[in-house]
Amino acid sequence: MLRTTDLSAAEQLVVWSARAWMAAYRDRRPVLGDLEDAYALSGIGDAAHDIDELFCIMVTGQRAPLSFGAPQCPAVHAIEAAMVNCLAAYQMACRRCGGEILAHLLEPAEAHMATAPAERWAKQLGDAGWPLSMITRRQLLGQAPPGIRSAPGWRPQPRGRRPAERPDAPPRHLPD
Repeated sequence: MLRTTDLSAAEQLVVWSARAWMAAYRDRRPVLGDLEDAYALSGIGDAAHDIDELFCIMVTGQRAPLSFGAPQCPAVHAIEAAMVNCLAAYQMACRRCGGEILAHLLEPAEAHMATAPAERWAKQLGDAGWPLSMITRRQLLGQAPPGIRSAPGWRPQPRGRRPAERPDAPPRHLPD
């Protein structure tokens, strides 16, 4: 189990933002002011509006029930890791990867609408010095050694067609 204390400060901010928004939604109370205050301290007060827009889209276009942790929950939930990964993908300029994550969480039209606020939020975090890293499934399940995170600057590799190789050609890379 990945704990929130194992996350970087930027990742904790994303998880806190998601939890705060969802808790306020469940309790039917406003949260935008709290987000604005928290993000103003981080130097990116405008991000609160993108967070609000993104989560409004998420609750209307969800593919499955949204399971976010309570604000003080020590464990990172799978959907929270997915949000971190989505924003990390956008920070790493992998629009396709971020879009695919949103497509798994949301219906197609809502995933398309969620792209803009997610990209803006990720960019604002990155521009303010809050870089995000991808969270792996092994980390989420607690199978990775403590403290092991994806390398800074790691980029998801775009999938595409590779040039065909002749069967009789030697391999390009030899195993160690």
